[in-house]
Amino acid sequence: MSYVLHLGHQPADISGINGLLDTTPLGFDPALDVNCIRFIGTRTLGAPFSFAVPEPVGDLWLGFRYVTPNSDANSISSFTASFLELYDGAGLMLAQVKPSSVTSRYHAIAHGDAAVQGASSYTAPSGQPQWIDLRVAVGAEITIDFYVDGVLHSTATAPNSAAKGKPRTIVFANTALHAISASRVWYYAHIAALDGVSTIGRRFVRRSPDALASFNEMVGSLDALKDGDIATRVASTTAGQRMSFSLTGPTGPSAVSVIAGVHLKQIAQAGTGGPTATAGFLRMGGVNHDASAVSVPSIAPTPVYSSWALNPVGAAAWTSATLPAEVGIVSA
Repeated sequence: MSYVLHLGHQPADISGINGLLDTTPLGFDPALDVNCIRFIGTRTLGAPFSFAVPEPVGDLWLGFRYVTPNSDANSISSFTASFLELYDGAGLMLAQVKPSSVTSRYHAIAHGDAAVQGASSYTAPSGQPQWIDLRVAVGAEITIDFYVDGVLHSTATAPNSAAKGKPRTIVFANTALHAISASRVWYYAHIAALDGVSTIGRRFVRRSPDALASFNEMVGSLDALKDGDIATRVASTTAGQRMSFSLTGPTGPSAVSVIAGVHLKQIAQAGTGGPTATAGFLRMGGVNHDASAVSVPSIAPTPVYSSWALNPVGAAAWTSATLPAEVGIVSA
């Protein structure tokens, strides 16, 4: 089972996005992706976006790249300012990162039986790329740790005698993150949520379908998988049908010490008839290596992640030279 709960910042990955996909070089790491989310707005702008995750077994880790507003990001003037919020399945707030209009620092806040705010050493510099990581642990207590570029800047813990549940919704509140009412620009990219696995220093390279390869057994064109629009789809009428393709896009940083895994993401939905499950597969040396099939609902599309921690050919660690050139999806 994959430890990946969420990957991506494309419109198909998140809900309520009010920003624009943008290719400004400052906004993202070109070794990892080809775009970012850009926001342009005033201090009074509230432009939240969010995504839901399956219930994690362990602590939830959230990681992403954030480029702060391009001026006066280090001077928060509104008490309504909010950066990140996490909620359980009942819609109860569990944790928050909230900039203070008193200190202009970003504080971790645990929302258990009461709200407990941690001290903070972080003030956002203006217009600077930052790697943000968050750990949220929920049990008898709720703990939130807030890291910037791998350094812990704020932590908070609150009792949870009311037994609030694990995080299920992550909201980028994106509200009043600078001081002046004049228009400012800021960016988000490379969003990842993991179950029990630290996001600190972990980077994900997004590659996309390029051209059909060994299999083309499903109804519809590969273009439906390439366009990033969940309204355009391929369909399977019989279990065991495959579609495979080569990949295009960034190939990752030039120096990589460890490749922790290969992950295939698809967004799938069951129909009124036919197969009700799907899986990803790798094709290497003329052999298919299928992940475990996952049942998908008919009510709405849902993300499905297939993961391989090791190269299935020989169970060796992945290297840049052994990464698969052909991947695909298979109905079940």
